[in-house]
Formats: sequence, structure tokens, C-alpha cells
Amino acid sequence: MAEFRPIMRDAQMSEEERQPATEKLSDEELSPAAKEEAALLKATAYGTLPGRKYVAYTVKLPSEQLAALQSIWLELKRLYGTHSPDKSGMIQQALADWLKRWDGPDRQKLLNELLEIREDTRRRQYRKLP
Repeated sequence: MAEFRPIMRDAQMSEEERQPATEKLSDEELSPAAKEEAALLKATAYGTLPGRKYVAYTVKLPSEQLAALQSIWLELKRLYGTHSPDKSGMIQQALADWLKRWDGPDRQKLLNELLEIREDTRRRQYRKLP
């Protein structure tokens, strides 16, 4: 498997370089619209925005992950009946947790994992059929 070399490692980046552009500016430097947009993006990413809109989006998952998700969902369904969490909620929670990790010190590790997944996907796409 190919080794991925990051453009810049976290250890090589200064604290200022790690911060998003909107966090580098003081409140006085941000326009009211920019402040509102930054707050909206952050609230949306962390799932804290009341009355937010939902969209349908299809994703491909490895079969073992989908089987595990289905198994957990069936267990919850058995325990909680109609009040059990749905698969969409489970995925939403996992994504919210991932987004929090992305904003933390694990960003480079997550990026390397994403690049590895992408490489595996491309390898599967271009595999010659017998």
C-alpha cells in the first residue's frame, strides 16, 4: 500500500496556521454577515441548530459496516420498540463525532485514513473482471 505524505504535519504547523480563517480574525475584523455565517456553519456541523433542514444523501458502506449497523439497530428496536433510534440517527451521531475529531488534533490522522479509503475505492473501481 502506498504511503501518504501529508502536505504539512500538525507538528510543523504553528498554532495560527491550525486555526480556521474565521478564527484568526478578531470580532472587529469580521463583518456581521461573516459572523453569522461562521456561527451557522459551526452549529450545523455539530448538529446544534434548531429547526435545521435535512437532506437525503446516498452513501456506499462496506458490507460489514452495514451489517454491524443493522445488527445494532435490530437490538435497539428489540429493546425500545417504536421509540428506538433509527439508522439515520446513528449515522448522524457518528458523523457529528467525526466532525468534532476533524476540528481537533486528529485531523492529519483522519486525512490519512480518508486518503487510504479513497485509494482502496479507486483500486476496486479499476479492478479487471475475470
